[in-house]
Amino acid sequence: VYYGQCSEIFRINHGFMPIVVEAVNLSNYISWISNKLNE
Repeated sequence: VYYGQCSEIFRINHGFMPIVVEAVNLSNYISWISNKLNE
């Protein structure tokens, strides 16, 4: 899991928006995408 902060400023306080990225293996990602497409 990686944590960060938005580097773009579109609106008020947008630059303070937190970001969380979870790195997963390819098979888990493909499964997640497949489930999202079938929702």
